[in-house]
Amino acid sequence: MVKALAKVAKEHGSTVVAVNRPLCPLSTLVRKPKRFGEMSSTARIENIGENLRLFSPKYFVHDQIAQHAGALEWLNVAALRHSYRYLAAQLGISEKAPLVWYYDPQQGYVTKLFPDSFCVYEIYDSLNDIWGRPRPRADALEVKWRSKVDLLLTTSRKLFDRYSPHYRSAFPFGNGLDRDAFNKFCDEAVKPHPDIIKIPGPRIGYAGNISERLDWGLIKGMARLRPEWSFVFVGRVGGIDYERITQDYPNIHFPGEYRYEEVPAIVKGFDVGIMPYFDNDFFRYSNPLKFYEFAAAGIRSVSSNMEELSRFSQEIVVICKNEADLWIEQIGGFLARREIPVVAIGKDITRQFLWEEMNALVISQIERIIPAGNA
Repeated sequence: MVKALAKVAKEHGSTVVAVNRPLCPLSTLVRKPKRFGEMSSTARIENIGENLRLFSPKYFVHDQIAQHAGALEWLNVAALRHSYRYLAAQLGISEKAPLVWYYDPQQGYVTKLFPDSFCVYEIYDSLNDIWGRPRPRADALEVKWRSKVDLLLTTSRKLFDRYSPHYRSAFPFGNGLDRDAFNKFCDEAVKPHPDIIKIPGPRIGYAGNISERLDWGLIKGMARLRPEWSFVFVGRVGGIDYERITQDYPNIHFPGEYRYEEVPAIVKGFDVGIMPYFDNDFFRYSNPLKFYEFAAAGIRSVSSNMEELSRFSQEIVVICKNEADLWIEQIGGFLARREIPVVAIGKDITRQFLWEEMNALVISQIERIIPAGNA
């Protein structure tokens, strides 16, 4: 999304700078020791795409600590403002009040950096934790910074309905693919990845981060009911004992982590895609990227309860209660219709959610609001 934003911003004569989580002398030594050497060097500026830079500044102390003490937060803001002057000098930027865009209420202090800046806050996920439990501190910070936000963006309509009444302007941004990714997932010349098709079919697949955020009780229940099906989980594994899982359920496979460029070929090796997340107040508000990847590749998918997906044809995605027998029934129905292609349906859906066009809409929203704010 950020790369697509950078391309669109270039047409308006603007530069996009993605900012790494700033380094802190205390937390970096403990949590990211490999980056501790950066503490004694100047802030890094990397070119990571067309009109896109990655900036790695430093601050006084970790923001989770600073948020509890106004003086520490002030020192962090001062350090970041100093870093911006260095960045501007290196890139030849003359803008004194750049547009600020942040994604987590804990980052709301960035609104203090440039008091005259236009501020965008994007709520990408529910503010609950992945277990669906409230995060009182996140809720308090979201409320604290509301008055500083000029435009709220949300990735789902459910998030929009919940938060938009509290903001001056809001826009349901959504989720999607950049045009290059869309073309690769749709490309019929891209063949299924050999590492995937060597796994016995039918292959019921998931590609992404593999962790405790997936409902392993549901997954194991499906594997138990259909030992002749292969359940394939491709990506980085963390927080679960995958070796024990494969020992107990030989039809659950973990091929490993692959480069994103390989994901279209991996997805094309699935017979049905799955998004088996927990049914709770974190995931119910979600709008998963996985769906758009599956759809662009012409792969039907079954998902846990995510309201945003109910707007799409049940020929391409079905929402299902987290009960193994119900998922088996839905997946079996899709497998029975494999000979009926849904490529055209998937293309038509994902073509409406391309980052380049979506970012252009956001910029038009900003241009609409700025004159009103200056009036």
